[in-house]
Amino acid sequence: MVRSLRRAAVTLFAAIAVVAAAVGPAPAQDVGGSIAVVDVQGALRNSNAAKEIQAKINERRQAYQRQVTEEEKALRNSEQDLQQQRSVLAPEVYQQNLRAFRDRVADVQKSVQERRRSLDQAFAMSMNKVRDVLVSVIAEIADERAAKVVLFKDHIVIAEKSLDISDEALRRLNERLPSVPVELPPLE
Repeated sequence: MVRSLRRAAVTLFAAIAVVAAAVGPAPAQDVGGSIAVVDVQGALRNSNAAKEIQAKINERRQAYQRQVTEEEKALRNSEQDLQQQRSVLAPEVYQQNLRAFRDRVADVQKSVQERRRSLDQAFAMSMNKVRDVLVSVIAEIADERAAKVVLFKDHIVIAEKSLDISDEALRRLNERLPSVPVELPPLE
């Protein structure tokens, strides 16, 4: 019984193979449309708006750094004064001054962290605006080319150059969004 089932299965598979060979390979199905490839990071990095955002953030970061340098210099001077006063001050007064100095150091460190965080947030908010416009530009180009799929260029090993829409996306992004206002935190 097992042998007859095996023979039947072999016969069935042989029949399917014969029919498949006679019919030939299945024709490729046209899914309509094409694929596009885009270098999103390159477009974001090289856009006029992103370059302007980066320049404004760097300028404010340098201004903050100048302020921090001045604050550090003042703290060093305060620390030296405190060390010089140690021998002439009563121990309780010295400890009180030392606590006040440490509180001041902690405040400066907290201020530096807040400045860094606010700059990072301003950068992210501005770049999100650029990203949003870039996505709409890419969608527009994909629609014009009847592309059903748009892939990140950095995930592609080999692709035909005609599929790459990066230059066109960057050109349109620069036209549509030449600059972005950056909401920078005030200098103190």
